[in-house]
Order: sequence, then C-alpha cells, then structure tokens
Amino acid sequence: MVVKEKPRSKFLLVKCKKCNNEQIIFNKPAGDVQCLVCGEVIAKSTGGKAEVLGEIIKELE
Repeated sequence: MVVKEKPRSKFLLVKCKKCNNEQIIFNKPAGDVQCLVCGEVIAKSTGGKAEVLGEIIKELE
C-alpha cells in the first residue's frame, strides 16, 4: 500500500485590512505579496511561511 504525503504548503484566502479586498495567496511566497486593489503589503516573505499582515479568512487545499 502506497501512502501519499500531504503537501506542506497551502493557498490562503486573505482579506486586506486597508480596502477589504479578498485575495488568494501562497503561504510560502518568494517575495512580499501586495493587494491587487490598493497595493498594501498583505504578506511578507520570511524565507519560509509568510508573515500574513491581512486577515486569513480560509485555508484552501
């Protein structure tokens, strides 16, 4: 029996605190992630998991 491992990375639905835009981001981004509407940084890259500055609404699989 082959056991599949679950991926450690996920996508997140994040709400911008400045303009309330909801946007899907990767939880391990290579660079800072900006809101597509107002340009506010909603997640900072840390070299691993992101430091999310917006509100995480849901984890997507």
